Amino acid sequence: MSVSAATLLLPDPDTAWRVWKPRAVTPSGEVDSPADYTDKSKPVIVGLPASACRTIGLLLPQSDDAVLEQMIMAQLEKRGIKPSSDEGSNHRWHQLGASGPMAILSVDVLAEPFPDALAVTHAANYTSALRLSELPQGHLVIVEEQGELILAVGYHGKLFHSHIFGLPTASAEDLADEINLSRLSLEGQQGFGQITGVTLVGTWDRSIASALSSATGLPTEVIAHLPKNTGLDTRSWTRLLPTSVREAQAGKSRRQRYIRYALMAAGLYASLAFFGFAYLQSQDQKASRLAVEVDETAPAAAAVKRTAERWKALAPAIETYRYPLVQLNDVTSLMPPSGIVIREFEAKTAEIEIRGEARDAQTAFQFLEDIKKHRNLGRYDWSMPQPSVKEKTAAFRAQGKLKP
Repeated sequence: MSVSAATLLLPDPDTAWRVWKPRAVTPSGEVDSPADYTDKSKPVIVGLPASACRTIGLLLPQSDDAVLEQMIMAQLEKRGIKPSSDEGSNHRWHQLGASGPMAILSVDVLAEPFPDALAVTHAANYTSALRLSELPQGHLVIVEEQGELILAVGYHGKLFHSHIFGLPTASAEDLADEINLSRLSLEGQQGFGQITGVTLVGTWDRSIASALSSATGLPTEVIAHLPKNTGLDTRSWTRLLPTSVREAQAGKSRRQRYIRYALMAAGLYASLAFFGFAYLQSQDQKASRLAVEVDETAPAAAAVKRTAERWKALAPAIETYRYPLVQLNDVTSLMPPSGIVIREFEAKTAEIEIRGEARDAQTAFQFLEDIKKHRNLGRYDWSMPQPSVKEKTAAFRAQGKLKP
């Protein structure tokens, strides 16, 4: 979404707020606070003053977004800000460009606790008000927001850093001190560049501009207002919403979802009732037809059942794996070269019993495990009591019952 397609709520130098309709070149209205704005016809972006949205400029080594996010959170913690990176993040960062190996970043951080008067429950997004304007390249910008003086600096026309430093009654000397300190701090950051001038925004006495030029050695200009950045594209922005707004929107979304579910459930219930009635009718007709078919096929079904029972009774005679000789051969094939002697082998219809002697109990149990793993003998459930050890031999008895 381009910023030109949204309604903007921006702070005035005093305590009022201006309403900028989409593509408007002048404000189209005024409200006492953003919370008073109720028009939902267009997406709303709230531009916050520095008192409610702090903007911090950072120069960090270039990396992927995940690593940059971690470095940014570390920098915020150093400044006493408790960042969060979950769905309700209290900050959003913008990459403005790069200077050699350094990424030039600007981070907006919402104030905590967030003022209720600034909470617009239907807002699409929040940002710093100065991020919606074009800032003069290389200039320190001094502007009044909500009765406080803000010093800001941009990078290629986009907001890089801003902070509150005084009241509109500040003297030229106080302004010059703040400008000189900020200039030293910014120019001391590797890759940022040089500060080449100062821009005063609003109604300023020309004598103050002259005094600042003399005190700072920087050319100083006065402009009525900063131009809006009408080409700003917010589609890549993550949503930055205060906790109260995010919870209100989540609650509304849940209510709408519950209503949709209720309507869907009602429609589904009606559909199920209709189809259930039709299904019962068809099943009743089908049951009648099946009853007739059962009566007609009962003699043939009884004959098939008797045949199946006879074949089942013949299973021991026709399933080769149940032949006693085959079973005995399978058992002897598993015997080790030495250590096992079979004394008795008895095969019944569904049982096998093996008696023998082993070198020791461990050999007997290993023999049983081999039997259990056999392809044919494994069809039986095998058990073996503890072998009886006498005169260096272990007498064992293994029983197998055919599995169901």
